[in-house]
Amino acid sequence: MKMIGGPGYGIFECVQDLTGYTNLCIMSYEDPELYADMFLAMRKLFVKIWQGFLDKHADMCAVARMGDDLGYKSNTMLSAEDIKRYIVPGYADIVRLSHSYGLPFLLHSCGNIFNVMEDIINVAKINAKHSNEDQIAPFSVWVERYGDRIGNFGGVDADVLCRTDKQQLKEYITDLLYSVGNEKGIAIGTGNSVPDYVPTENYINMIETVREYRKG
Repeated sequence: MKMIGGPGYGIFECVQDLTGYTNLCIMSYEDPELYADMFLAMRKLFVKIWQGFLDKHADMCAVARMGDDLGYKSNTMLSAEDIKRYIVPGYADIVRLSHSYGLPFLLHSCGNIFNVMEDIINVAKINAKHSNEDQIAPFSVWVERYGDRIGNFGGVDADVLCRTDKQQLKEYITDLLYSVGNEKGIAIGTGNSVPDYVPTENYINMIETVREYRKG
């Protein structure tokens, strides 16, 4: 057995945590040179961190994975232009490094990030993307737009997983599978991380429903 994993946070999240989100946005206008330098410094640091991780643990990985939440319900946390200029090149460094160890790369990124996905695919050259929320777009939209170029991980909205009863969840997952089940490059699971308040029986129900579908 091997893992899907890597060092924790992403480039944007680490810079945001150092400054605070509001301060980071103000900095982009009041001190654009420092703003750019922070992302460049974090990019260089991440390459060193990933180099150390891959040197020690690449043989334990099936897929290299990084999480960096770039968006929220209706847009990206920073302008699309800033993400493309300051963040995506750092992703490209990390993906290229992962590929040099023979590992495909999975990016987890929450939010409405459609306006930067083309650069994330074509410039950073990720192999797969995880995280979806039905209020932003159904999983089928992600698969339809990008499924011919990258893998799409997720599908089952975490809110649905938390709130619905067994039959409702089974119907939801069955509908989801029929909407994307004939597509390539999908890995069905939760659309986000599984919090501790997800009912255990719902999680098991999700797994069993997917397995039943695969059996035909």
